[in-house]
Amino acid sequence: MQAPQPHYFVYILGDQSRSLRIGIVGDLQQHIKQVNQGDAVDAAVTEKQPKLIYYEHYEREEIAINREQEIKNGGDDFTLRLVESMNPNWLDLSDTLV
Repeated sequence: MQAPQPHYFVYILGDQSRSLRIGIVGDLQQHIKQVNQGDAVDAAVTEKQPKLIYYEHYEREEIAINREQEIKNGGDDFTLRLVESMNPNWLDLSDTLV
């Protein structure tokens, strides 16, 4: 029996004031639960409740880490364009996680 494939998610959390938090995590569903409960570092990013506005899935950690750095180094305009290319209305995408 093979071990399950690892999962790595690069994510962006944001709020109505457009405060952004970019990160990487193995279990995005669990992380979002922690954020919503105020238990995660991301919850401290903003006074308003952050929501999942963008994410990408990877099976290799090094690729996810490189992508996270690419997004972080791209600057605010790059990040905003990236979010709006997939989620122009800044909807909460946490319901799309399986």
